[in-house]
Amino acid sequence: MRADAARNRQRIFDEARGAVIGGETALTLNELARRAGVGVGTVYRVFPTQRAMRESVLEEAVRELIDAAAVAGGYPDPAKALVDFLRTALLTALARPGLTDVLITGSDETESLHRAKGELVEVTSDLLARIRPVPALTGENLLKLLCGLIHAVAEHPAERQGAAIDNYLDIFRTGLAPAP
Repeated sequence: MRADAARNRQRIFDEARGAVIGGETALTLNELARRAGVGVGTVYRVFPTQRAMRESVLEEAVRELIDAAAVAGGYPDPAKALVDFLRTALLTALARPGLTDVLITGSDETESLHRAKGELVEVTSDLLARIRPVPALTGENLLKLLCGLIHAVAEHPAERQGAAIDNYLDIFRTGLAPAP
């Protein structure tokens, strides 16, 4: 890739990242081209669709969740590991508008996001498998539950979201406890 093409690609991605993370999940590719100072065709070569743009930007957050789950997998207490991972995932999702949509959809436009979501399902399945008795959840189900938790927490005023996370995760942890 030529140096100017690489710079344009990075400028387009940086502008898209800033907009999506800033909550502009409906940013059009034409507007992205204007903001990045490049032609529309250049943007379409980087992101063929608006959805592919959001997926590419939010894939970074999915990879952060994979890393967080891997770190949690090293904790000695499996229930605490899962709850700590969920806390990190909730905070990550609240800071990244649109991540819920990326996690919940069954069809992805970008192959790299599809692979990343598969990795996330694997590492969350590993977290679940360490709990005894093993909960009747799969990694895929856990991600859907996470999306519901994200929505529930986001409904609270910003100043109460931390307490809401604590409350929801306390309920979740209680549900993981073995029956007497």
